[in-house]
Amino acid sequence: MKLRNIWLPASLVTAVLISIGLSGMMWTNPAHSNLSSRTKVTKNSDSSSNTTFQDIYLPSQLISTSNSGKQELLTNSRVNVATDLRDRMSHFTAEKAQTISRGNAKKYLAQLKHKGTILMNYNSAISVNFFRKAFNNQIKIPNQKFNRMQLLLNDPSHLYLLNDQGYRVVRVALKRNKTKLRNSTTNSTTNSMIKHPVTFRLLNGKIILDYPQSVKLRTYSYQLTQQTQDYYANRIMTTNANSNVQIKRHKNSTDYDDHGFRHMTVDKKTDTVNFTDYNSQVKSSSFLQTMNHVYEQLVMVGMPLDSVRFYDYDPSSDTAVFRTYAGGLPVFDQSNFGAIQMKVLDQSSYRMRFSLDSLQIPVPPVQSSATIMSTSDLLKQLKAAGIKVSKVQDIELGYEWSRDRSLAKVVNLSPTWYVKIGNQWQNYRKLLGQE
Repeated sequence: MKLRNIWLPASLVTAVLISIGLSGMMWTNPAHSNLSSRTKVTKNSDSSSNTTFQDIYLPSQLISTSNSGKQELLTNSRVNVATDLRDRMSHFTAEKAQTISRGNAKKYLAQLKHKGTILMNYNSAISVNFFRKAFNNQIKIPNQKFNRMQLLLNDPSHLYLLNDQGYRVVRVALKRNKTKLRNSTTNSTTNSMIKHPVTFRLLNGKIILDYPQSVKLRTYSYQLTQQTQDYYANRIMTTNANSNVQIKRHKNSTDYDDHGFRHMTVDKKTDTVNFTDYNSQVKSSSFLQTMNHVYEQLVMVGMPLDSVRFYDYDPSSDTAVFRTYAGGLPVFDQSNFGAIQMKVLDQSSYRMRFSLDSLQIPVPPVQSSATIMSTSDLLKQLKAAGIKVSKVQDIELGYEWSRDRSLAKVVNLSPTWYVKIGNQWQNYRKLLGQE
């Protein structure tokens, strides 16, 4: 009995000494400054966005060509014209499709300028199967790629599918279609319709939207909202109800890891997130399957998508880019990749990059509008600055995202030209050495 009384206190003291020793080793280990802890992250399944597949994949541009041949870029501050056209096209069914032109740039430009038409444009090629889902219609023709849809205002029996790659024009005969499209775009009583004169031209083999004269565009200011990194960690760093996630906190970033399947890094300087999922069943054998998967992941992440649209897809790298849109134009400089970038790595993994920042409440801008030079004047300035026009891959009007210096959490959107050189979009002022 005496031996037992002595043995129990001795064992307790030994255990305490071992615990103190291990704690001391852990706290004096230099690696401790980088490894914060293992923390339990609770799964959050609530969705913060009501944006549908059809909404986020709306066409990015709408061009009207009058019966006299005048072309205009259309936007509407009250009604989304593209949404209205999509709804009107939802019951389209096809009778047959026929290629009427291929490989002829002159004929292709003439088709783009066809009188009495509406053009709905994407920045990159889509497929017929994708189009059927995005527009909720029953056009059953052989699956093929195109990036423009042309509607004839006075001929509801035909639809043209155009592909800038190869200058291909396909005429689709519509079956029993009586949809009238004129009121959607040419209603003179709609005061909120904004129209900018444009035309099409070839630049180094690329079809670009040409602004033949200077254009006056609105400027915008918004209160900035920023989602917390913990919110996204709770949504995407878990595979079940409760998961242990290792967190490493650095000076300018935070890393989240769940033992190899999912990894998330938050960059505090740029307010961006880099998320990789190595255990996802990625179906990307077709364009539609890839876009389906991308949309599902955007919903899963739970980021605000109200003003976000599909911008571009690069099939060579299996990468889709989405941008915030304002006044019918894409916003650049939100980050170095737009609002969201999604890259399929293989059949079991993908990488997503997205911004923590989004636009919330509009506020009165300091300057209500800005005048932007014509396309020809832009090219002249680039040439005068020693930039070879032959290296220009694309040019586009867009909005520059910049933080307001006088108001906290306010973002200003200013219209300007963007030039694509070496597969990178840059503000033309940077190319001219003006910033």
